[in-house]
Amino acid sequence: MEGNNISLNKTLNNEESSTGSIILVLSSAVLISCLCKIIFIKFLHHRINLSFYIVVLLLGFLIGTIATQIKGRFSEDDFLRGELHLSKISPKLIYYIFLPIIIFDASFNAHFHIVKQQLITTILIAGPGVLLSTVFIALFVVYLFPSDYQWSWIKGLLFGSILSTTDPVTIITMLRDYGASDSLSSLIDSESLVNDGLVFMLFSVFTRIAVGTSITAVQISSDIIRYGLGGPLFGLCCGFICVFVLNRINNELKIEITITFSITYLVFYIADAELGVSAVLALMFMGLYMAKHKYCISSNVQLSLVGAWQIIIFIVNILTFTLSGLILAHSFVGIENTLTSRDVGISLVLYLLIHVNRALTVGVLYPVITWSGIHLNRKECVIFAWSGVRGRQALILALLVYLDSDIDRATSERFLFHISMIVMLTLVINGTSSKFLVKMLGLHKGTPESQIVRLQALKHMQVQTGRQIKKMKDDINFAHVNWKVLNDYLPEILLDENDTSAQQQTSYDRLSASISTSSNSIFQYDLGFISKDRYLIGPFMEPRSTLDLNSDCYRTNMRNEIVQRFLTAVAVDYEKQWYLGMIRRRTLKILIETVEQAKTKLSLKRHWQLLVDHFRMPLWLECLVKFDKIKCLNQLAEKLLIDHLILTIELALAFHSAQSRMETMLLKIPEFANIDNHIISHVLNDAKKLQIRASLVLQDLQYSYKKCWTIEMTKRCAQMLLKYESVAIVQLYETGMLNENEYTHILQLIQKKLFHLEYSHIMSIPKIDLHVEQDNQFNDLSLFSNLSEQEKNQFKDLLKSRRKWFQPGEILLRQGYIISEAYLIVRGIVECSEDILTCYRSGHIIGIDSLFDKSSSPSNRTYRAESSIVETYAIDQSLLEMFLSNIHMIRLIYNEIALHMLINMYQQPIHLLNYAQIKVLLDEHASFYRNESIHDLFTIQLKRNERLFILIGTMQREDDDYFLDGPQLVTVNQSTSFHCTVNQLVVAYTWTLDDEQECLQIVRSFTTSFRLSDSAIVYPSFSDYPADFLPQNHSLMQFARSAAHTSNIQLIPMQTMDRYYERI
Repeated sequence: MEGNNISLNKTLNNEESSTGSIILVLSSAVLISCLCKIIFIKFLHHRINLSFYIVVLLLGFLIGTIATQIKGRFSEDDFLRGELHLSKISPKLIYYIFLPIIIFDASFNAHFHIVKQQLITTILIAGPGVLLSTVFIALFVVYLFPSDYQWSWIKGLLFGSILSTTDPVTIITMLRDYGASDSLSSLIDSESLVNDGLVFMLFSVFTRIAVGTSITAVQISSDIIRYGLGGPLFGLCCGFICVFVLNRINNELKIEITITFSITYLVFYIADAELGVSAVLALMFMGLYMAKHKYCISSNVQLSLVGAWQIIIFIVNILTFTLSGLILAHSFVGIENTLTSRDVGISLVLYLLIHVNRALTVGVLYPVITWSGIHLNRKECVIFAWSGVRGRQALILALLVYLDSDIDRATSERFLFHISMIVMLTLVINGTSSKFLVKMLGLHKGTPESQIVRLQALKHMQVQTGRQIKKMKDDINFAHVNWKVLNDYLPEILLDENDTSAQQQTSYDRLSASISTSSNSIFQYDLGFISKDRYLIGPFMEPRSTLDLNSDCYRTNMRNEIVQRFLTAVAVDYEKQWYLGMIRRRTLKILIETVEQAKTKLSLKRHWQLLVDHFRMPLWLECLVKFDKIKCLNQLAEKLLIDHLILTIELALAFHSAQSRMETMLLKIPEFANIDNHIISHVLNDAKKLQIRASLVLQDLQYSYKKCWTIEMTKRCAQMLLKYESVAIVQLYETGMLNENEYTHILQLIQKKLFHLEYSHIMSIPKIDLHVEQDNQFNDLSLFSNLSEQEKNQFKDLLKSRRKWFQPGEILLRQGYIISEAYLIVRGIVECSEDILTCYRSGHIIGIDSLFDKSSSPSNRTYRAESSIVETYAIDQSLLEMFLSNIHMIRLIYNEIALHMLINMYQQPIHLLNYAQIKVLLDEHASFYRNESIHDLFTIQLKRNERLFILIGTMQREDDDYFLDGPQLVTVNQSTSFHCTVNQLVVAYTWTLDDEQECLQIVRSFTTSFRLSDSAIVYPSFSDYPADFLPQNHSLMQFARSAAHTSNIQLIPMQTMDRYYERI
């Protein structure tokens, strides 16, 4: 018994000692790698263009080689004992520890919107590419490898699937640093991600076949279906749950970061061990789903989350390459094996074969790439083919095969050797030569248009720096500054290091001296020294000599470049609004998604169109709103409709606010206009038109849905005030007026309130009776304003069953089609396709002129819901006659009919008046005539230069037998009289030409009868960013505090419509 206890104690002590020695080796490897990276960055980076992970791999190989040469001391030295245990590590540990982190990081940090846009291209490239590469390599190893290999087709396909995986992180980073095509780098990244998922699925299938688990065709097909469908479905479900949970956590740093790490391992284990589906595909789809909803991570946590994942990935990469080096050393150094010098030559041939295969694949699939909408030139195709670097994934798969006891030793050794050689060769050759290849092909400078824009940015930087230097030289506090030494610290020296080793003389002294003392214009400075300082701006000036600035191609490319940069600025502005508490995560997600989609089309209008699509009610909500028979469904529909309207308000407000950024850019950076004034004006005009459309939608929402507007404005004000309070709390803490406990407690209270406001659409929507709101809107209709309460109630009941909804873009009436109903607009904006400057909203009846003509005439124009949901009442012939029989409504109805007839039929004589001015003319200036019955007679006395518009009936001129049949518009040159004929209903209007001139002076439109400035909407000013707001490629942001400074908020009046019509 005692002997057993002693034996057990020894075993436990050995295990504890082994665990400690393993930690010693791993920590030492990480520390030594960090020291090597510091040395590499500080001293060798500009001399040796070598991947850092090759150094780590060689370091691990060196440690393993030294350990194998020290005989008999493994039991005495902790480091050697730990190194020995690591060289014999279980393959499942490598699989479960390292792979989940690598896969989830690659998918979660992918730009989902770019991956989505390039999905078809990526699948068409990665799918056939992986299969072609796998089969091509299998053919080579089966038929051309030496006879002593004796690899079967299964082993060849397994070997080919491992070598088909790519890890082009180094090349992608370099391409983005050099400003190469975004489509190229994103395509390489997306292709690598999809490639890895397919490779791991094939690897799992071929491994099961190789070890004899799957033998029959049914089993193999079942494996493929289980891996290919089960993994993605399980990953999407887990991603949905994770996003749902994270959306309900607010600024909990430790919890949110821990969830992302723990869910990674949990999903991977359950998928692989419990469900038997592809764990890699499950993690990849979960990561992509979370990347789509990246703003489920709280704003104050995103930066910390990125930093935590970067650290973990850095450590995992070091450990992966270190372990690979250790295992390689123990496998091939100082022990007998089946490898010879011949195998090195085979690896070199394999390296060449892989690149020939990738080049052929890119060439064959190039038409597919072009067909899918991604245009790569020949130079970019060369980089795309050269980007097939093998890295971490290939090494991990090779280690899994090598450490698998079910695969014979000779095969596993050759797998590990050849794959390690390919990884090393691609990292050394491809990684080292890519920089020179990019420079040789001229891709490091970007497009000529981007260089021109960059030049203007550099000029702006020079001017601003020069002015600052001039102020500092005039400041007595800087009297003892050594300005020559100061030049070494300016950014100019950095450009000198990156571009050329030309003259070191700075231009900042001359720049500061060249600025004019006048403050009237920023362009009053001398840039004559530019030609002497080629090392500073030479790289940006070169393309201009080869460009035809008047060519259509240049103008198109330059416009696309400006639009793309403007959309990027808009995306950053959206993030700023989110940071300031003005929009929710859900709204930000939609805004960013639509911006990214608009970038692919290089269209500002496309961004607005995509937002309008989100203004549409979902089909299920539309059905709920129309079906109002059940009370409980009514209440549900009311809440859902309110939430949808609030989302619409947020989207429209955010878009309208961001569109002012282009004008602000020109005001702050006049050099931007130097690019091409015609192109800038054209883009500005497009932005202004979209801004006007957004203002129309906002005006209608404010007028039609007052309570929804009040809810949104109240929430917005509360969110911003809470942000201000958090700033005040930070300031009080910094001054010592609050201790740490008080500071933390108050901030937690503020965060809870912000979280409550963020999800109030789910937790506590104020109870609003939508029908009551509709009743109020009914009372606001001018057509029924003069009715008694009894008459109003009668018409309410009558019109309740005639309510119709139209989605944005839906046609109400089509030109040339016979109509049986006109539409009284209750809410929303309706535009006429034949007159884009005319918009119809609440109170107007479209199609009433055709309905009034009892001969079943077709619609004169096409009317469609513009950019918002339109609610109407359908008016048929019987209802129109009921309106005309009401003494309080008859003048308003005839005015509406006359308005449409004048616009559609007789606009030419009064073409100078727009829609709003004609309406004012009829409502306020024109005299109205109508006989009470067909037996009543009346006479109209007209003076010189007066107009007579006969809407219906026949009138006779008094001095002759000349008859005028309505509808008809005439102008008299002398005084005369007209009288109506017997037995006919006659309706007529008269006005003078002076009345038309008076209406012509009204600089207003019907659409601007009310303004957003009346409601004091809060918009962010664009003077500068808060000190703690640093946007990063519209995906993640850096912040140090939880609020912006109050000086960055102001009230901006919206008088855009009047300015627009004054210009046109």
